[in-house]
Order: sequence, then C-alpha cells, then structure tokens
Amino acid sequence: MPNPGPQVLRVQLGRELRRLREAAGITSREEVAKVLGSNANKVSKIEQGQGTLTAAEVTKLLKLFKVTGDEAKRIQDLATAARKRGSYGKVPAFGRGYVGMEADASSLRIFYEELIPGLLQTEAYARALYATSVTVAQADVDRLVQTRLSRRAVLNQDGPPSLNVVLGEAALRRHVGGKEVLLEQLEHLETMSQMSNVTLQVLPFTSGEHAALGTSFILLRVNEVEAEYVYLEDLTSGDFWDRPQHTNVYQLVFNRLQIAALGERETIALISNAVRELKGAT
Repeated sequence: MPNPGPQVLRVQLGRELRRLREAAGITSREEVAKVLGSNANKVSKIEQGQGTLTAAEVTKLLKLFKVTGDEAKRIQDLATAARKRGSYGKVPAFGRGYVGMEADASSLRIFYEELIPGLLQTEAYARALYATSVTVAQADVDRLVQTRLSRRAVLNQDGPPSLNVVLGEAALRRHVGGKEVLLEQLEHLETMSQMSNVTLQVLPFTSGEHAALGTSFILLRVNEVEAEYVYLEDLTSGDFWDRPQHTNVYQLVFNRLQIAALGERETIALISNAVRELKGAT
C-alpha cells in the first residue's frame, strides 16, 4: 500500500502527543491548553487526530513535555506531514477524518444495524440518504454522492483492504428510496459479496438480542502505524478511539456478532429471497 495519508498521520501524531503528555506526568489537558492559548476540547480533538498544529504550537508542546533531540525532530517532521491537505472530495467536515483513514486501512470491520454502509451503497441508495439529511445542503447532494461512489475504488486497488460486514436484517428490509432503489441495492450486495476481499453476513431478526443493539460501528486496522481504531458517528460528529479499553470491547462484540450472524451462503440466500419478494411486489 502507499505511504499513509495525512489523516492517518494526524491520528499518529495525536497518539504520540498523548503518550508524551502522559510520560511527562501531565494528566490535565487544561495545562496543555493553557500553553497553546486554547481549550481542553481542542487538545482532546488533537489527541484523537482531529486537527492540526502549527510548527510553533508543536514547539511549545515539546518544551512543555521536555522532549528534545532526535525525538523532537521526529515529532516536528510528523506534524509537518500531518498538516498536508487530504484529497477527500466533497465530504461533510466531520466525516473527513474517517474517509482519510478508510483510504489507508488494511482491514475494515463494519456493523450496521439498519443501513447499508457507504462502501457497499449504490448511487440511488446514497442519493436517497443524502436527500433526507438535515445536515446536508441539497446543492451538495450530487457531489457528495459522487465522492461516496469514488471511495469504492479502495476495494479494487492493489493490495486492497479486507472488508468484513455484518448487517442487521433491518438493513435489507428498510425501503430506502423506495422498492426499486432497495431492489437494486440488494442485487448490488449479491455482486459485492463475490469479491475475494469482501465478507458479508446478516444478523437475522430471529437472532434476538445482542451486545450491539441500538448502535453501529466501524473497526479499522492501519498496518502502517500498527494501530486499530474504532469509529463512531452520529448525525453531527464522528470520533475515533484507539485505547485498548475501547477497541478491545468493540473487537469482542464484533466477533460475537459474526458468530451469531448467518454464514456467507445463508446470507446470500436471505438476500436473494428478499430480492424475489421485492420483484414480486413491483
């Protein structure tokens, strides 16, 4: 895979700065914020890889953390690379971090209970979702849809990431965009499931309760920085977590979801049955 993009480097920089802060015995982000003339929320965002720092700001932090010599130069070089602009196309601001990480991921494990994830969406399905969003300007819908579709290229690149998806059965039944749009989307899922790097499973309604009810999440592995992240998104924000107390929980939950879900053959049979039902109703 190519060298990691700027978003991965921002996350890496955030991890390094957090490590240096803790090694310096500084437990309060307020102390760091005071040096930057900012606030603890900004410091938290920086440590999560959601933002950049000027060279002068990095110098202030290195002085606060008492970091010198080769390590200081390494951090400054990392910060310089992280300041480069990423090529995200048209993406809501809070989602740019995820798109940047997705492009560099070596593996993606996704659980979506009610919707088809972006990498597997058809144009009409994506358009229907954006058209109903209260945070997206209608004038931006076309560009947002095209950007989402262009992201699918990552699955066909040399050395593509592995994509493991567990869908709740509701994602197959909700008539996003109407019956015709859903039909096309389900047929697209049948096609995508044939890719060697894609594993698709469905968690049927009959599976009952499970540990991820009411939530959706994405686990990303980035080999270049030897790190795993969990990404959580709501209507107006998206957050990465990389501490083991977070990632270990989501890894365990995803493993359990895979066990509870239908196997690949049973999943395709369920999708094919849903396709037949829709064709009979149109």
